[in-house]
Amino acid sequence: MKIKKSWLYFILACIMFLLSLVEGISGLVLWLALPSGGGLGRHGGGVCWSISRDTWVGWHDWVGVALAVVVVVHIIIHWKWLVRMARTCCRPQ
Repeated sequence: MKIKKSWLYFILACIMFLLSLVEGISGLVLWLALPSGGGLGRHGGGVCWSISRDTWVGWHDWVGVALAVVVVVHIIIHWKWLVRMARTCCRPQ
């Protein structure tokens, strides 16, 4: 079964969106609800939504790695288009 390019691009964009959403939410939780520095955070005990700070950090790190991989795949897939656009934009007028 061959997947159309448009579906591949759509699926890739959806994956990037979802990973970015999780990365953003986990980053906000770590920044606002579970700050580092030895304190207990605003909610006390270093826990937010029954999830420990260490688990949040692990999710944040691994989702960041997955997002980086997907972005690299996205760039590889669109490389020819990126080169054409760069040539068009950088062409003397």
